Amino acid sequence: MRSPEILLTDDNGNIVLKAYHSYLPSQERPYQAHHHTECELSFFLKGSGIYRLQNRQYEFHAGDVFLFGSNEAHCITEIHQEMDLLNFHFEPRILWEQFECSQILNLFAARGKQFSNRFPAGDAILAEKLSSLEQELIQQQVGCVINAKYLLFSVLVHMIRQYDCIDPKKAISSPTAPVHDLKAAMQYIQQHLAEPLTLKELADVAHLTPTYFSSLFKKFNGVSPWKYITIKRVELAISLLRTTSMTKLEIAEQCGFSSSSNFYTAFTAVTGKTPSAYTAIDTLPNFK
Repeated sequence: MRSPEILLTDDNGNIVLKAYHSYLPSQERPYQAHHHTECELSFFLKGSGIYRLQNRQYEFHAGDVFLFGSNEAHCITEIHQEMDLLNFHFEPRILWEQFECSQILNLFAARGKQFSNRFPAGDAILAEKLSSLEQELIQQQVGCVINAKYLLFSVLVHMIRQYDCIDPKKAISSPTAPVHDLKAAMQYIQQHLAEPLTLKELADVAHLTPTYFSSLFKKFNGVSPWKYITIKRVELAISLLRTTSMTKLEIAEQCGFSSSSNFYTAFTAVTGKTPSAYTAIDTLPNFK
C-alpha cells in the first residue's frame, strides 16, 4: 500500500519534491524494472528484505537509507518483515539550477568505485535530517520550499562528507553549461507533452545545437531527452487513468503517443506493467 503523496511545488507549479510511505507485508515479489526521471532517497523505518538493482542487490534493515539516481532501476523483491518505507523523490534540476549546489551532482555523475546505494543504519544524523524533512513537508509552513531544499541538500552533503562516494577525477565543481536555457527547454517539454516534439525544436528553445543539447541534457538529468519525454508522457497517462474515464486510446492521444501500440510499448517499458493494471479508482501500484 502506498500513502498519498505530499507534494512541494515552485511558483510555476513544478514539483520540487514529493514524499510518501510504502507499507507492505512479508512477501516475495517479481523484479519489475521501472523508471522515473527523479532521484530518490528511501529511508526504511521498519522491515527487512532484499533490494535489487539491475546488476546488484542489497539486504535492507530498519534504519537503512538508499540513494538512487534518475532512471536507476530498482525494486524490492523480498520482504522478510513488515515494511514501512519513507520515500523522497526530487528532479536533478533542483541541484544544477542553483550554482552553489552543483557539487552535489557528483553523488550521481561522479561516483567512485566504493559507492554504495545503501547507507547502513546507525547514522543518527542522517536519520534525523530525513525525519525533519518529512515533517517540513507535512507542515507546509511559511518558507517551506526554502527549508525543504535546505534539508535535502544537507542530507546529500552529509553523504558526500561522511562516505567514500565520489571519484575526484570525475567530479565537477560548478556548472559550465547554460543551465537557464536547459531549464527553459524542460519547461517547454512539460507544456507540450501532447504534441509531437523534435530534438531540433527543443535545442532551439535552449539556444543550443541539437548534439550539444542532447549531451548536456543527459549529463545533468541522467536520461536522454527522448527517454525523459517518454517517462513524462507515461506519468501523465497514469494520472489520466487514475482520475478520468477516458479510453486508453484517448489517453494515448492526449499524452502525445502516435499510436496505441507505441503507447502500450512505452508504458510497459517505463512501469513494468500494462495500462490495464491501472484503473480510475486505483492508487499508483507500488513499485518498491
